[in-house]
Amino acid sequence: MSDESVADLLIELGCEELPPRAVDHLRKAFFNGISDGLSKAQIDFDRENSRQFSTPRRLAVQLASVADKQKDQELERRGPAVAAAFNDAGEPTPAATGFARSVGLEVEELERLKTDKGEWLYSKQFVKGASLDDLLFEIIENALRTLPIPRPMRWSDHEYSFVRPVHWVVVMHGDRVPEGRVLGKNAGNITFAHRIHAPGPHRLKTANDYKKTLLDGWVVADPKERKRLIVESLKHKNPDVIIDEGLLNEVNNLVEWPVAVECQFDEEFLEVPHPALISTMQDHQKFFPVGAPGATESESSIANRFVAISNIESKDVQQVRTGYERVVRPRLADSRFFLEQDSRKALADYIPLLDDVVFQKKIGTIGEKTKRITEISEKLADFMSLDSTASIRAAALCKCDLMTQMVGEFPELQGVMGAHYALASGETDLVATAIGEHYAPKFAGDQIPISDAGRVVSLADRTDTLVSIFSAGMAPTGNKDPFALRRAALGLIRILAEAHITVALSRLLEWAAHGLRNVDACDSTVLPEVEAFIVQRARGYFLDQGYGPELIGAVLASPWKHVPDLEARLSALRTFMGRDEAESLATANKRIGNILRKSNLESFEGTREELLVIDEEKALFDEFRSISKKIKPFIESSDYPASLEHMAGLKQPLDQFFENVMVMDEDKGLRDNRLALLAELKALFDEIADLSVLA
Repeated sequence: MSDESVADLLIELGCEELPPRAVDHLRKAFFNGISDGLSKAQIDFDRENSRQFSTPRRLAVQLASVADKQKDQELERRGPAVAAAFNDAGEPTPAATGFARSVGLEVEELERLKTDKGEWLYSKQFVKGASLDDLLFEIIENALRTLPIPRPMRWSDHEYSFVRPVHWVVVMHGDRVPEGRVLGKNAGNITFAHRIHAPGPHRLKTANDYKKTLLDGWVVADPKERKRLIVESLKHKNPDVIIDEGLLNEVNNLVEWPVAVECQFDEEFLEVPHPALISTMQDHQKFFPVGAPGATESESSIANRFVAISNIESKDVQQVRTGYERVVRPRLADSRFFLEQDSRKALADYIPLLDDVVFQKKIGTIGEKTKRITEISEKLADFMSLDSTASIRAAALCKCDLMTQMVGEFPELQGVMGAHYALASGETDLVATAIGEHYAPKFAGDQIPISDAGRVVSLADRTDTLVSIFSAGMAPTGNKDPFALRRAALGLIRILAEAHITVALSRLLEWAAHGLRNVDACDSTVLPEVEAFIVQRARGYFLDQGYGPELIGAVLASPWKHVPDLEARLSALRTFMGRDEAESLATANKRIGNILRKSNLESFEGTREELLVIDEEKALFDEFRSISKKIKPFIESSDYPASLEHMAGLKQPLDQFFENVMVMDEDKGLRDNRLALLAELKALFDEIADLSVLA
C-alpha cells in the first residue's frame, strides 16, 4: 500500500424502512460522526467534496480523497529538569522514571535537551501512522453510538440496536473492502437497489460507482436531487399543485424512485372547508392538493384534484391512480361527517364543555382560561381605544372548536374550524376572523393577525399562558418547553412590534395575574421572571431584524416603555452610531460610568453652579443645562433621532472637560460637585440608551 494512497471511502447501512421524519437528521449526524472521527484520528480527507446519501432503506456517506493511513509523526516531549530527575547518588527519581514510562523508554534511553534555562530529559520518537483499516470500524461504531435515535430497536438475538434492523453493510476504500463488522454484518461491496425494479444484489467495483449503480437500479440516492425531481414532477403534472415544505421533505424520505400521479375526488367533498380537505390529504395520505385556478395561497381554496408521489414506475398508471383515489375517499367522507356532526350545535353551545378539559392541573380548566382571556382582551381593547365587543366575543369562543370532532381528528385546524363554525353559527365576520387568527403567528415567518380583534385575543391568550405556566412552576428548562412558551413569547413580541401596540409588558402581565387572583398557584412575584423571559425573546427578535447585540443591550438598559418604543430607540441609535461624535460620546459615557462606580458614592446631589471653578466645567454645565431643556419634549414624544442630534453637541465640551479638569480633586466639595455633574450627564444619556455599552 502506497504511503500516499488516497481514495473515496464509502459506508452504507442498508436497513428496513426508516422513519421518514428522522432520515434527514440521521443522515447529517452520520456524516458528521464519520467526518469528525476521521479528523480526530488524523486521517486526511476532503470534507468539502464529500457527500451524504439517504433513502427510506439506507444511510450512506462517501468521503472524498481519504488517506489510507495516518501521517507518520516525529513526537518530541520534554521531561523534568535533569537536576530534578536524579538524586545526589545519580539514581533516577520518580519524576524521571515516570516520564520514561510515559514515552515507552528506559531512563538511560532518554536524550538530554540543553536550553538557556537549563538541561532537561528529552524524548524524540518516530511514530508510524496507523492504517485506516485499523481505525475505521471504531470510528463507525462511535458515529453510530451518537446518532439521534430516541427509540433504538433490537432484532433477532443481537445485543446491538439501531433505528431499524440492518440487512447489509457496504464499506469500501477505493476498490478495497476493509475487513470488519458493523451491527453484526460483515463489511462488503454488495448493495441492493429498488425492491421492485432492480432489487439486486449489485456488486460495486469502487466506492465511486455507488451513485451510478443505484441510479441504474432505479434508486435516486442523493436526497437533494430526489427532492428536485419530486418538485419538477409535481409541477409538471399540475402547475397549481400546493407544495408544503414539510410534506415535501417527508415524501422525499418515503420514496427511492419518485413518480407523480395526478388524481381526483368527487366534487361534492368541496363543500367541506378546504383547510380540512388539505389536512386530510397532506397529513393522513401524504398527497399534494391542487389549488383552485386563480386562488391565492392564503385563500386555501383547492380543486377536486391532488397529486400523489409513487415509488414505482408502473406499467398500468390507471390502476395506481384508482388505488390512490380509493384510499382518499373514506378520509374525505370522515371529514364531511365530522362537519355535519359539529354543525348540529352553534359554536357557543360548546362553551360549557370547556370546563371539563384541564388546561393545567394547578391552574384549572380551559373554560377558566377562556374567561381569563376574555378579561384581558376587554382591558387591552379598551387600552387600544377599540370597540371591545368583537374582541370579547371572540375571546369567549376562541377555544370552543377544541371540543369539535373535526379538531379532535385534525388538531392543526384549531382556529380555522372555529372561524368556520362561528360564521355558520351567525357570528359576525369580525368575531370569526379573530377566532381564526388568534393562534397566529404559529411559526417563524408566519403572519401576525391582521384584524385588531385577532391581535387582541392572540396577545391575551399568549400572556395568560405565559403567566399561568410560570406560576405553576413549569418555566422552560434547557430543551424542554412542553407548553411552547418560547414561541408564545416571541409571537407576543412580534405582534406588539409589528402592529405597533404601545401597551407596556408589565401592564399586560399584571392583567394576566389579576385573572389568576383566585388560583393558589399564582404568585405575583413571578411577574418579573416572566417579563425577563419575554425580554430575552425580544433580544432574539431584534437580532433577527439586523440590530447588533451591543446596540440591543444599550437600549434595553434604558427606561423603555413598550416594544415599539424599544424599536424606535434601536433605530435612532443605529443611525446615530454612524456619526463621528458617537464613538467619542460612547467612550466618554463608559469613562463616566467607571468614575462614578469607583467613587463609591451611593447617591449624588444636584450640581451646584457656584462650585464650578474651571472654565471647561462651567462650559460643560451650561451646555448640559441648555440641551436638557431642548431635548425634554423630544424624549417625551419619543423623537429619539432629534434627542440624539442635540446630545451630539455635548461632544466638544465633554472632551475639553476630561482634558482639563481633574474630577477626583483633593477638595471634597469640588470633587463631589464634579461627580454630581457627571452623574446628571450620565442620567441624561441613559434616558435614551446606555452608550457606555457601545464603547
